[in-house]
Amino acid sequence: MKNLPILSLIITSFFISLHATSDVEALAEKKCGKCHLMGSITKEKIENIKAPPYWGMSKKVKNKFPKRADQINFIIDYSLNPSEEKMLFPKETRERFGKMPSLKGKATADEIRQISEYFLDK
Repeated sequence: MKNLPILSLIITSFFISLHATSDVEALAEKKCGKCHLMGSITKEKIENIKAPPYWGMSKKVKNKFPKRADQINFIIDYSLNPSEEKMLFPKETRERFGKMPSLKGKATADEIRQISEYFLDK
């Protein structure tokens, strides 16, 4: 019986965490999913991909920036102020997809931070 409150706390924390993850996942899907190949992968999505998949982007960011804070700051900066100079992909990828359109006015820095953390944790 002594462990019941602790067990309840652990279970509650788990379900809160699941809910928070699903909220961020929905936000990421809404703000990024149309271009960055999220969710279930279908033939139609692959044929209409407009940007590198989010996991490819995450890998490039992690390789370029060892510190987590720098990774998140880069994604926020690039999402709001994209430029060819900041692109991390090779020439062929840049030529295929071009520069990302800015998310200014479409997503806040806080939303991009949450999405960045979600992407980098996947």
